[in-house]
Amino acid sequence: MRPFSDGGLGFPRLVRDLARSLGKEVEFIIEGETTSVDRDILDKLEAPLNHLIRNAVDHGIEMPDERVAVVRDDGQGLDPERIRAKVVERKLAPARMAEEMSRAELMEFLFLPGFSTAGKVTEISGRGVGLDVVHAMVQEVGGTVRADSEPGHGMSFSMQLPLT
Repeated sequence: MRPFSDGGLGFPRLVRDLARSLGKEVEFIIEGETTSVDRDILDKLEAPLNHLIRNAVDHGIEMPDERVAVVRDDGQGLDPERIRAKVVERKLAPARMAEEMSRAELMEFLFLPGFSTAGKVTEISGRGVGLDVVHAMVQEVGGTVRADSEPGHGMSFSMQLPLT
């Protein structure tokens, strides 16, 4: 078991460098840094957290707490109707079925390989490592990841992870 903070030693510099390159002011806070986490899980968290942090700085996100890691931004969020339209456009569900999907159900599509509502891919957050990689890693260690967004109020990702 290692403290959660051991897994994120390079994150402050990553955030600082990305913020500087994007001309943004970013406050990086890690809560729950003394929470003990299994070494293997901690090692596997680095790439997914790196991805989420890069997206956060590029699109406006912050960082985690205790055994549930939460990455949250104060940006514009994702409109569920935009996700719904993309689901139908990509033929992932018929229009009638997509119309009946809840916001939570629509958010699950964000974790499919190649799924994106972004108009343009940037070097920072669209480098071919998508949310599907985050989802796969979290599931691999027996955890869950959820996305939520309210248009105009940002986006959040919650990872619930086992301690061992």
